[in-house]
Amino acid sequence: MKDFVLNDIQKDIEDIFYPYVKVKSDTYTERERDIEPFLMNFFKNITYFKDNPEHFGTYKVEEDTFDRSVCWGLVKGKGDDTVVLLHHYDVVSVEDYKTLQQFAYSPKELEAELLKIKDDLPLDAKLDLESGEFIFGRGTADMKGGGAIQLALLKRYSQMENFQGNILILAVPDEENLSAGMLSAVLLLKELKEKYTLNYSMMINSEPHQRVDKDVGVISEGSVGKMMPFFYVRGYLSHAGKVFEGFNPVNLLAEIVRRTELNVELSDYVGDEASPPPTWLYFKERKNHYDVSLPPSAGGCLSILTLNQEPASLLDRIRGICNDAFTDLISEMNQKYKIFRERINKPIEPLPWKAKVVTFKELYDEAYADYGESFKAKYDGVLQDITEKVQAGEVSIIEGNFILVEEIYNYINDVSPRVVIGLAPPYYPNVANMYVSDLSDKARNLSQRIMDYSLKQFNQQYTREYFFTGISDLSYTSIANSKIIAETLLGSMPMFGNLYSIPLEEIETLSMPCINIGPWGKEYHKFTERVLKEDLFHRSPELIHYAISTLLEWEQGNCSGSGAGKFETFAINL
Repeated sequence: MKDFVLNDIQKDIEDIFYPYVKVKSDTYTERERDIEPFLMNFFKNITYFKDNPEHFGTYKVEEDTFDRSVCWGLVKGKGDDTVVLLHHYDVVSVEDYKTLQQFAYSPKELEAELLKIKDDLPLDAKLDLESGEFIFGRGTADMKGGGAIQLALLKRYSQMENFQGNILILAVPDEENLSAGMLSAVLLLKELKEKYTLNYSMMINSEPHQRVDKDVGVISEGSVGKMMPFFYVRGYLSHAGKVFEGFNPVNLLAEIVRRTELNVELSDYVGDEASPPPTWLYFKERKNHYDVSLPPSAGGCLSILTLNQEPASLLDRIRGICNDAFTDLISEMNQKYKIFRERINKPIEPLPWKAKVVTFKELYDEAYADYGESFKAKYDGVLQDITEKVQAGEVSIIEGNFILVEEIYNYINDVSPRVVIGLAPPYYPNVANMYVSDLSDKARNLSQRIMDYSLKQFNQQYTREYFFTGISDLSYTSIANSKIIAETLLGSMPMFGNLYSIPLEEIETLSMPCINIGPWGKEYHKFTERVLKEDLFHRSPELIHYAISTLLEWEQGNCSGSGAGKFETFAINL
């Protein structure tokens, strides 16, 4: 017989899930705020939170363009040990649904519409639709399914008798953008820890998992990191008819792209796991209008996922690649120049170019050394202007970096070609429980115990991975060397500490192990996004409950509820 927490929990999940999905909380829009009344209404309709209104609320994201908040609720029991449940409530936009956009947030209506066009769907999606085993819709998998599971469990925990430990739930905005919600949640975690003397045992995220083998689920003990190196290449102007008198920055940037795109040497490898190789997300020559001159500069941005790298080491590797690309390109240009001059019977002299690669900080320091406070005052004004334009959506955060570099160049006396490298936001640290010092035996063995339990309880096999590779807010559960990382980011990320910041010291102080236990989902961010019903309503809730019971040392199958097991009902008003 199932214990009180799991008895008929499917109904609670359904009652939360469908209204949760229906809220159109598109990421980085004002719509995200529409989740807040939904969640506050959820808490207000539960007896525990009616009796303890100080145990739930909203926590503002600092200096946020859309005035968004982290929503939280705490079920306080005996002792300090606390399990944190985390999920994000923002979803990606629905443009890809095309004529079905009006149904994207209504899974039952969407299913009916998709059945009308099932023969036009990809085969796997068609088969899943016909099977009736999946729920389709925006956010069903990523990640309001996992959020509904967590909320339903929290409701049940709030009704338990003799509750041992504490459960804290965090519902955050902006995960699909810059993780502003999670970064503010770190500050909330610090405040709640001090106010209620909480000891954070583990953070459980419930992002959907993908499967290589359809019969094997996945549990993650950490999350991949992400860095966004940017490259600004300054050329040397000349008329297109006199190409050897100038230096085309597009040529060098293209060479850097060729040496870094899908470069497996820039992937990290830990055991049998590897981060996907890097890829370029932005590439642009920086001419304001057409003329027959070479472009003055070019810029681009590379996405690199990490398992065991910090910013300083990555920048060193990038710098070496740029220097080699620059050197080899100059050699190639000289060879072509030699052939060209020989064919027209002209004398040959080596081209004047020399490889030069600098960091953003080195470029800034060069300008400051020559122009001092007059440069700094002008730069600070441009930084403030760019910050306001990025916040207003008038300039992208990537483009803002290049505008700042070009402002510095107004104060650079050396006009020879060079490469400037730095980092663009966001920065996601790579985290894994293997990196957490003083990991408890309960945390260390949790994944194996969950896998054993699942096999026995459901005959469902799970495998463990050290890193969730989809990028997640779990990146901010722990960190080491916060001072060194902060120093690197201050020197390499132009907007760090102004438009974008990370509470690195607080993250290191709060460092806790983490795990991702979520339902099987497919094709998130696509119009065929879907979640497996069996996981959503049965398997994942039981596995998460088992994990919490293990961490807080509850006796399995003996969780009893108040009111002789009578369940509260609640209405959610949209």
